[in-house]
Amino acid sequence: MSSILDAFYSLGKNLNKARGKSAEVETEQGVVSEKFPELKLDTDNIELLKLTSKWQKTWIESDVYKKWLIKIDYNEDYWKGKQHDQPKADKNRPLVDNVIFESLETYLPQVTRRNPDPMVTLRRTEKQTPENLAYAQELQKELAEIADEVVLRLKLKKGARHWAIYLLGALKPGWDLNKDIPTVKVVRAKKLILDPDATIDEDGYTGEYIGEHRKLPASDILSMLEAIGGEDEGIKKIKELAMKDNQPALATEIGFIEWWTDQYICWTLADDKVLMKKKNPHWNYDDTTKEEAPYDEQGNPQLDEQGQPLMVDNTAVGVNHFSVPRKPYVLLSVFNLGKQPVDETSLIGQNLASQDLVNKRLKQIDKNADSMNGGMVVSLERSGLTQPQAKGVTEALRRGGTVTIPAGAVTDAIARMSAPALPADIYLQLQDTRTRMRDIFGTRGSSPAGLATEDTVRGKLQNRALDTDRIGGGFSEYLEQMADNIYNWFVQLLYVYDDRYANTPKPKVRVSVKEGSLLPKDSMTLANQAIELAGQNRMALIDLYKALDYPNPEETAANVWLEVNAPEILFANDQRIQQVVEARKNASAAKPPSESINFKDLPPEGQAQMAEQAGLKLHPEALAAFHENKAKEEAAKEVATEAGKRSIPLPAIPKGGAQE
Repeated sequence: MSSILDAFYSLGKNLNKARGKSAEVETEQGVVSEKFPELKLDTDNIELLKLTSKWQKTWIESDVYKKWLIKIDYNEDYWKGKQHDQPKADKNRPLVDNVIFESLETYLPQVTRRNPDPMVTLRRTEKQTPENLAYAQELQKELAEIADEVVLRLKLKKGARHWAIYLLGALKPGWDLNKDIPTVKVVRAKKLILDPDATIDEDGYTGEYIGEHRKLPASDILSMLEAIGGEDEGIKKIKELAMKDNQPALATEIGFIEWWTDQYICWTLADDKVLMKKKNPHWNYDDTTKEEAPYDEQGNPQLDEQGQPLMVDNTAVGVNHFSVPRKPYVLLSVFNLGKQPVDETSLIGQNLASQDLVNKRLKQIDKNADSMNGGMVVSLERSGLTQPQAKGVTEALRRGGTVTIPAGAVTDAIARMSAPALPADIYLQLQDTRTRMRDIFGTRGSSPAGLATEDTVRGKLQNRALDTDRIGGGFSEYLEQMADNIYNWFVQLLYVYDDRYANTPKPKVRVSVKEGSLLPKDSMTLANQAIELAGQNRMALIDLYKALDYPNPEETAANVWLEVNAPEILFANDQRIQQVVEARKNASAAKPPSESINFKDLPPEGQAQMAEQAGLKLHPEALAAFHENKAKEEAAKEVATEAGKRSIPLPAIPKGGAQE
């Protein structure tokens, strides 16, 4: 059994996983990395500082880090529009058509239009009882409320923007002490310290550690260290750094590095102090305590060899959503070949050359347009002017003045020189390059400029559909998986920090995101579909208003119902309507209550009168005779029925006659 458990827990390790090595290292045998000791809680502070310093040095000195910095600097500059080589003293705005910014900022709103829909279902091994189903349903509602409270949609958008620019998006789940709910924040990838030999695959980050550069006010650091039991030397160091003129300046921000492994967390400062080291705080560990052994069958306490009450271990199993502890980081990587922890390329990187070409063509067109208002050439011999006089002639002509020459034809004396128009291929290439860039991003059918070349509605819709397939298959599924991981982290944090869940056995649930909830969707098409379903009575009114993105769909649907069923409540503040309602009540109260009389309950004369009002002529005598005959028939039937019940059936006679 122990071997099975060992095999199960090994799934959380990085055994036999791709480590992001180069082709040469991937085929080597034996030790293929530097020898790193394992971070443990009882690791000496000096050894811990050596280990973390080695981690940081390995990342900073790696080729992955150096090449990555160059790429993200280019991406950031081009996204901002810094796509020129003009001197810094030149204050003129550069002539830039930033198609990269346009495409990316058209791309991101499509995939983050709404919060991803959480889905909570019971695991197959759990019993489908009403209590368990109700628990899963309530947990799903709570996750949706938390996502709205922490503005998850905007944080996913920011993380996706960081991924596009920095080749890595990073979100960090945690617990908000002020709101007392799970939360998540976006971390810039440049603040992280990663394992250069790790990668990010379908199972997440494969590295053993992650470091994050952080800074907090000295007062916050000290209060936290004192609350959780920080290292004495670290607390002393923080107090020394926060001193100014022999007075404590606790608002001073102190920078430090926060290190995470699956099992442990530690804070280091300037490679010489450990501020604290603890087990992973986002995990409910089994708690073993000592308690007296239960009494024996005779009611006597059990004693040990020394005659003292026998103490036994009482283990409280920690309740967790995850199967093993994890580092609290959710990383987004798409264009990754499994060689490094950051993307090999990006949408921006693939469009840098095209953006340069767009800017070059724009400068050519601008220069040619300026030169078409060309200068003038003056013949001194034929005009009879001196050089200073020729300059005055040029200025006078530009101002619309009059110039006279002594003799000769005007065209022989003065000529205007203009550049010829550029060939049409220049503009066509500019348009084609812009379109190609939008195609790479998948936004050609999503921007007005991309649709300008399409003359038919069908063509515009086809381009839009192709954009949806391009973004949905290329990126949305990665963002949905990122949201999936965040929702699972929210559940784990609830189990650890929320008293309603902590250390209370709960049914095992599966938390995921509704497939396709982040796919780009055309708002007009969705609105038309909702209106059509509502018209066919296939959609509730409140769901219709939600589909139409009304700010208060519940109130609007309730008002529609009240207007039909109880207008006096909806218009309680309108005196005119209240007067009409009151008048109607008074009119209905003045009328005597109407009574309905059944035709068959009337006497023959009454039946004849009612039939006459309906246009039928019936005689009262005939009706009386009819009712009398009908009563006799019913009485005869009742007598026959009673006689049948009291009669004794004769024995059956066998076929062929009686036998003696």
